[in-house]
Amino acid sequence: MIPIDKMLFKIIKFIIHPIFVYAVIACLECIPYGSSLDKKIYHEMPKVGDNFGTVESEAIFYYSGKGKYAYPNPECFLGSGNPPANTRYEDGGVKIITQEIADQIPMLGSMCDDQKQQTEPVIPNERNTFINQATSTNYLLDHFSNVSHFMTYFIFSLSILFHRRKYKSNYWLVFGICFLGGALLEGVQHFFIPGRKAQLDDQLLNSVGAIFGILFFLVLKRTKIYEKYAAAL
Repeated sequence: MIPIDKMLFKIIKFIIHPIFVYAVIACLECIPYGSSLDKKIYHEMPKVGDNFGTVESEAIFYYSGKGKYAYPNPECFLGSGNPPANTRYEDGGVKIITQEIADQIPMLGSMCDDQKQQTEPVIPNERNTFINQATSTNYLLDHFSNVSHFMTYFIFSLSILFHRRKYKSNYWLVFGICFLGGALLEGVQHFFIPGRKAQLDDQLLNSVGAIFGILFFLVLKRTKIYEKYAAAL
């Protein structure tokens, strides 16, 4: 029988290994983002309280029963308590209807307008529950993308440095590995993952996270905690 402490250390060594960390990052960055290819088109009027749109246009509207109100921008849409636009209708998202039906609904104004709020109260959509929003991968990608890019490459750079702790540290090499690793995944997203695309901002956050990870490691090396666990692992 392997002692529990030795088994625990083996598990920890596996988890903090750079290859494992990068594999986790790759899995997170390769999550499809609400591809419009599988959207169901409804040949019917939206229900009162529905958000709806059409395949022909990216515009999203709120249906009050009397007519439609346009969401002027994404901030207005998300600020009204809606899940991300690519969430399925069955999960509380936007209902996709035909352009012919949408054209029959009279335009009454714009959402997030003070006058509209006074004259036409928004009827909450019962399907837009907090659980549906919080468990949506699109919601997580929308709200935690910036933090995740920074933190994952912060951890990735630390794992590389810790793995190479017995050798002379080449911090430019570590940064280069993180930079190229991030660029590779951005390329994979752009060409192979539905709904995802390469973004310069994401690559910048990856690089900043790697730099902060290197700086943190330089500070950590001077502590007794590092000496203790570096010897044990």
